[in-house]
Amino acid sequence: MEYVIHTIKHYYVIPFFSILALALVVFLLLNRIYYQYNLPYRYHFTLESQRFLTEITLANHDKNTIKQKIAKFKSEIPIHKTWCKEILVEDLIKIKNNLKGKTAKNILIIYKALDLNHYSASLIRDFRKHKKYEGIRHFQALGYKPGLSLLQKYLFHPNKVIRSNVNVAYLALSKGDWKAVGKVPIKRSIIATIKVMDVLHKEKIPQPIHLDLWIESKDPMVLKLAVMAMVFYNYRNKSAEIIKLLYHENKALKIDVITAVQHLFLEKAEDDLLFLFHNEPLVIQLEMLKALGVIGSEKTIAFLKIEIPKQEIKDIKLKMVDSLNNLDPLGLDLLGNKDIDTQKMINHTRKLAL
Repeated sequence: MEYVIHTIKHYYVIPFFSILALALVVFLLLNRIYYQYNLPYRYHFTLESQRFLTEITLANHDKNTIKQKIAKFKSEIPIHKTWCKEILVEDLIKIKNNLKGKTAKNILIIYKALDLNHYSASLIRDFRKHKKYEGIRHFQALGYKPGLSLLQKYLFHPNKVIRSNVNVAYLALSKGDWKAVGKVPIKRSIIATIKVMDVLHKEKIPQPIHLDLWIESKDPMVLKLAVMAMVFYNYRNKSAEIIKLLYHENKALKIDVITAVQHLFLEKAEDDLLFLFHNEPLVIQLEMLKALGVIGSEKTIAFLKIEIPKQEIKDIKLKMVDSLNNLDPLGLDLLGNKDIDTQKMINHTRKLAL
């Protein structure tokens, strides 16, 4: 039996894997050679693509003329090649990012005339995650609204990242259909808040009707989105709920809340900030002082006048000086006359303000 195993291993298994490894090396080598051989051609095509797409996008042609020129261009390029489609889509995205208004509308005409919308759709339907990400990005970046029906099928995808990307893209393309985002159960939502806020800024989306409900969520991610959205829309109707979140254990959320207190000018948060100050880590204390420098009253002024002379941490002391300079510059001058280090910080702060 051992002889049989040895024979199979020696005469069949080892040669098989050796040949397989050699074939793989040859394949990779030939693939690399082919890529390098075609690189100058791809570079030339990229330049031609950028020239043609820019020219036809900016030209004042009617829709039929654009389609005729695109049909001619399409017949002259290897549109069946994936690399060709990738270059064209990326070029269209770059052009769209640099254009606004009527000229940007030609982008979608070109996108559809080259059948690139079907290419993007095929990526979204692909079983590979990174391909789905690319297709979703294409639809969102190019503002392809007909793609909403396809994206809708993935709003509840089991993969969290895909679901998040689809929801953000759906929100951007629908120009504020928050209903789609809201269908994901709040407690399990992992909406990428930074992406959402970016969409709000770019697309000027109307205020979500469920904003009051989000601020009552138990999920820090949803709370973060709620707070950031309230700052964006200058929404102060839930100021008490925002202030209450100063006591939340999530550090990142707390920083966003303090920022909201500052930007929404929630003066009622002053007592809470002063109460919590000494129990917070350095990074939170710095944010609190920044907010107090905006919303602070006589209470904050009195607090700072007591704390500045005895504060030993330079970063904290410098931020205290900056805040008091905003609230009571004359009172700060009196502190500077009594302490040379404080005076140096005053000079530094005022020099930066010029």
